[in-house]
Amino acid sequence: MDEQQELGVDVKHWYAIYCKPREDERAELHLDRQAFEVFRPKHRVRRKRQGKMTTLIESLFPRYLFVHLDDVAQNWAPIRSTRGVAGLVRWGDWVPAVPDCVVDCLRENIDEVGCIPTPAPDYQKGDRLMIKEGPFAGHEGLFHARRGEDRVMLLLEIMKQPQTMVFPEASLVRA
Repeated sequence: MDEQQELGVDVKHWYAIYCKPREDERAELHLDRQAFEVFRPKHRVRRKRQGKMTTLIESLFPRYLFVHLDDVAQNWAPIRSTRGVAGLVRWGDWVPAVPDCVVDCLRENIDEVGCIPTPAPDYQKGDRLMIKEGPFAGHEGLFHARRGEDRVMLLLEIMKQPQTMVFPEASLVRA
């Protein structure tokens, strides 16, 4: 038995795995099937799909996930040939551990489906916003109010008259 194990010192550390393009979910599944402890933080993003805004769940760190490995007793060799895995993150020949506090903080803040909450923009009444798509692209307006989960009411000046109009939040950026 190793001296560290005899003293009860934890020899498990978190390591980052680099995945093949768009295969981090596959890598997570196959590593989990091999009984590795895996953590892939996710978040919700709003994307336009088939002309509609939808909420998708994606990796918080695309192409990366974390694996908890025993430095002494665990065989790391199967990781290299796991589907979806490109390899462990390395600096030359050295595989650096990810500080436990980083992974612990991420794990403490996930919801029931493993997502880190994404805060809504904190627009205040009067904030200048630019419309980035649609027939009013390039125009600026003032934030007036929220209308539902993903819609924003702006105050625009049209033909020298103030008008309030509602826009999808995804089509706006701070001016």
